[in-house]
Amino acid sequence: MSDGNTKKAQRLGVELNLISLLFSSISPVLNKFSLVSLNPILGAIFTSVFAAIFNLILIFVMYHDFSVIKDKWVILLGLTNGVGVILQYVALSMLSPVTVTLIARIYLVYVFVLSYMFLKERLTRWDYLAVILCIAGSLFVSSGRVKIDSFWGIVCAFVYPFMYAANNIIAKYLVKDNHPGNVLFYNHLVSAALLLITGVFIPGTFAGIQAKAVTFNFFGAFFNGFLSLLLFYTSLKFITAGKANIVRALGPLVVIVYSYFFFPIQITANIIIGAILLIVSTTIVTMTKSRSGDAA
Repeated sequence: MSDGNTKKAQRLGVELNLISLLFSSISPVLNKFSLVSLNPILGAIFTSVFAAIFNLILIFVMYHDFSVIKDKWVILLGLTNGVGVILQYVALSMLSPVTVTLIARIYLVYVFVLSYMFLKERLTRWDYLAVILCIAGSLFVSSGRVKIDSFWGIVCAFVYPFMYAANNIIAKYLVKDNHPGNVLFYNHLVSAALLLITGVFIPGTFAGIQAKAVTFNFFGAFFNGFLSLLLFYTSLKFITAGKANIVRALGPLVVIVYSYFFFPIQITANIIIGAILLIVSTTIVTMTKSRSGDAA
């Protein structure tokens, strides 16, 4: 491939990734709207069901490779995803999408810790720097926002990324012997089943369902769980995963722009500093991992 064609392909990859980011970043805003009449458990159920359906379509359209996963770890995979989705909805019900999205970047720290513990992945000097910046950024974003009515929202915003990080580690184990598309489908399927069982035993879970709220939830799952994912995977044909993730590090800024029109919050110096630290930490990890991967 000539240099001209290579640059065009890379430009296309970046453009697809940016479009993917625009779709995925609108999901927290749509989910916030859906919570007007949906409780967190019901919102999580709909999200998992819609995501499972969309990913099943993705399997048959793109991969043409569907198989049953019999590994018992798939139960824990769905459980961590389900709990993570519920806690995310609880956080969104008490806080703005901007605050939740920024604090959730602490996910990076959890992944490092769990990868070191269970996958025996070593940490480099750059990894430690990224962890420090990530923790500092999360503290800057959350500082001054812990009030009596939002304390549990802050707690959930810090905890749900841990569930997603654990989910990511389990998925990494499962994809060794199973197709990634199938793992992703079972992740949402098992999650939906466990959430549905939980909802049956909690009074009032299925009360007051409004079509408008379900519609917001549907499009949140569609844009983030299907369309964004499809564009992201397609972009990886033209650019490296490292470059793709650098683009996606801008996600919190896109959420801020979307949220400003519907859930405006006061953009303080702490939030700006915190956002910069979080984006820098993600970029450091992406660039160093990309270089080490290229060297390998």
